[in-house]
Amino acid sequence: MEQFTNSVTKRIGLVLLLVGLIILSIGLYDMGGRYLSPDRFFERWLDVIRWNKYRVKEYPAAFYGSYLVIIGIFLSVLYDKVTGRLVQWILTGEAKRDT
Repeated sequence: MEQFTNSVTKRIGLVLLLVGLIILSIGLYDMGGRYLSPDRFFERWLDVIRWNKYRVKEYPAAFYGSYLVIIGIFLSVLYDKVTGRLVQWILTGEAKRDT
């Protein structure tokens, strides 16, 4: 756990991930509360993620929660493997490789 939260960026990402999961669960509960079949449910969720303006207005919690979860994952869980390497490459021009 210490390696998982050893920087400020990872801790911020973890907070965004947790807040996003809470908001996303509220949005998905609201979306699923309309007695939809599973295929219609995922179709609407994909419409929200793909920025369909009518679906985003109808389910804003699912929209914001989905993107907070994605940002939180990239800033916390995938920071060492993806985001940190990309930032390091942009700043120095050299890629850090695993040996």
